Amino acid sequence: MKNILLALAVAITLQAGNLSDGMEALERGDFKAAVVFFEKAAHAGDKMAQQNLSVMYNNGYGVKKDTKIASDWLNRATSKEVVATR
Repeated sequence: MKNILLALAVAITLQAGNLSDGMEALERGDFKAAVVFFEKAAHAGDKMAQQNLSVMYNNGYGVKKDTKIASDWLNRATSKEVVATR
C-alpha cells in the first residue's frame, strides 16, 4: 500500500511539474517548449494542461494550427472523466 501511495505521489508531482514548467515556458514566449510540457501533463490527465493545449492548437502557438486537435483537447478538458493517455 505504501508503494502505491508513493508511486501516486511521484506521478502527481511530475504532472504538476510539467504543467508549471509549461506555464514558465509560456511566460518566456517559448511556445514549442510549453507544448511539450503541456502534452506530458495532459496525457497524464491534467485538465488545465489539456485546456492549455486546446488554446495552443486553436491559435497555432508552438504547433501548426489545428482546430480538430484543439477541439479534441477541449473535449478532454471539459469531460468529467479523468483519463490518462499513452
